[in-house]
Amino acid sequence: LVRSITALATPTPLLEAMDVVDVQAMVLTGPGQVEVQTRPEVLACKFGEALVKVAVVGICATDVELFDGTMGYYSAGLASWPHTPGHEWSGEIVALGGGCPPRLAVGQRVVGEHATGCSDLAAVVAASGAPSGGRSTCGVCSARGGFLRCLRRAETGFFRRSGALQTLLRFPAAQLHTLPEHVPWELAALSEPLSCAHKAVRLALLGDDGDVEQRPRVVVVGDGPVGLLVLQVLKWRGCEVSCMVGANPARLERARELGATSVWNIAERGTADDLVAFLSQGGADLPSIAIEAAGTPSAVSLSLHVVAPGGRVVLLGLSGNKLSEVRADDIVLRQLHVRGSLSSEPEDWKAAVEMLSGGAVQSIVTHKLCGLDKYREAISLVQEPPEGMLKLQLVLAAEELGPPNKKVRAC
Repeated sequence: LVRSITALATPTPLLEAMDVVDVQAMVLTGPGQVEVQTRPEVLACKFGEALVKVAVVGICATDVELFDGTMGYYSAGLASWPHTPGHEWSGEIVALGGGCPPRLAVGQRVVGEHATGCSDLAAVVAASGAPSGGRSTCGVCSARGGFLRCLRRAETGFFRRSGALQTLLRFPAAQLHTLPEHVPWELAALSEPLSCAHKAVRLALLGDDGDVEQRPRVVVVGDGPVGLLVLQVLKWRGCEVSCMVGANPARLERARELGATSVWNIAERGTADDLVAFLSQGGADLPSIAIEAAGTPSAVSLSLHVVAPGGRVVLLGLSGNKLSEVRADDIVLRQLHVRGSLSSEPEDWKAAVEMLSGGAVQSIVTHKLCGLDKYREAISLVQEPPEGMLKLQLVLAAEELGPPNKKVRAC
């Protein structure tokens, strides 16, 4: 029996066990090689599993690296082909397996945590029924945030778990987070980069003594979508964003609108020394924190240059395995604290959901394309953004989901 899935915003399950549908998926088959594949799928959820109809998927610079094969996960032996990408998404639950958390129900608007630890932790999370899970017998996963260092982990759309560029997505139910219906699909799909931004800010604010620094001055290097989300998280946390550094006038203007005290176009206004002079004018101390969100080699050295002695630098961007030129003496002599921030953790997702539900996030989505067949076009646009583009998303099924007054805008 083949069913087509259409209207999904009903309170009763629409899918019966052993029904079969044709699922379409975007599959990377090699560097620069992609195709839409159709597969029949039995609609029977495993224990602790949810079936989600995907509404919207965001496309970012990391997707470009996955597409062209330059992402570090390939050279590290973690990612491989064939694989379905898509790590920024929102969707609606259409079926639930046994043992799923009672807080979940068919018809709910959901987003999902990006990473899961090895099978030991996955079993604990599934049994606990809570997004944060419990303790694992894996020595790496047992530490706070350790699952992101476990070589046996899974990351949605990267490795060991298919991404959301498919019409139906199977997902560990315990790692789903629900959002109220007033949160638009496009905003909901920003939950993954927003969670990553929150983790970078959380790490940046953590002082040597473990206390959280209150209301520090921060410079954000990188005016792309992640940088703009970092800015919003910083403002939500009560920080002063002294300066947003970038090279795109439209994005820098958006940063002003979102609350940056000042902006600096590095392509037009001179060297890193000029920026230091600008930040310290009037005898002001340099910011105590820099968050790098550009994903370019030059942004790393710039971030190290613009913080005060003893300051903290958090590196968030991925540069496609490119080398950065850094003088170790600058770090040692100025006693800088440099830390990498990868992906996100359950507490970051909780904060992202709180921000989205409370209206604390302004959309940065400027472009949308409809359908899986627009994936190549989306990649091209992210590679060479047209004037005014901040964030691009692919709309898969949002027009079919939720109450009529909450539909996503037509493409």
